[in-house]
Amino acid sequence: MNKIGQLLGELHDAETDLAREYRRVSERQAADHGTHYPCLTLAAQCDEHAATVRELAGRYEEDLGEPRHFEALGSALGALRHRTSERLGSRPESGLLLLHDLRHLFLLAQSVHVYWVLLGQAARAVRDREMLADVTRLHQQTLAQVKWLTTRLKSTAPQVLATR
Repeated sequence: MNKIGQLLGELHDAETDLAREYRRVSERQAADHGTHYPCLTLAAQCDEHAATVRELAGRYEEDLGEPRHFEALGSALGALRHRTSERLGSRPESGLLLLHDLRHLFLLAQSVHVYWVLLGQAARAVRDREMLADVTRLHQQTLAQVKWLTTRLKSTAPQVLATR
C-alpha cells in the first residue's frame, strides 16, 4: 500500500462516517426541518465524495470496498429516533441535543476538510492534475458543509443557551 492510497482510505472512512452521522442527526432532529432535510442532502453529498475517493484509490492500487450498511437494524433505529424526535420536538432538552449534534458534525466535517487539504497537497506533489481537479471540487463542497454547520451553530446557540 502506498502513502497516497492509505490517505485515500482514511479520507473514504472519514466521508462515510460523516455521511452516517448526518443521517443519524437527521433522524434525531426530524422535528426541526431546518436540520433534518439539509442533513439528508449533505449525507448524500458525502456518499458521492466517498464514491469518487473509491475511484481515485483504484489508480493508486488501493481497493476500497463499498461502505457497509446494516439496513434492517438501521431502519428500526432510524424509525425509533424519528418518533422520539417528534415527541421531544420543542422541549428544552431538544435544543441542547441539537447543539451537541451540530458540534459533533462540525468536528467530523473539519476532519474531512483536513484530509482534503492533505490530498490536494499530495496531488500537487505527484503532479496529478486529474486528482487535483476532483480534490478541489469536493473540498469546496466540504467547506460549504463546514460553513453551513457554523451558521447553524451560531444561530442555534443563543436560542438554546440564553433561554431558561
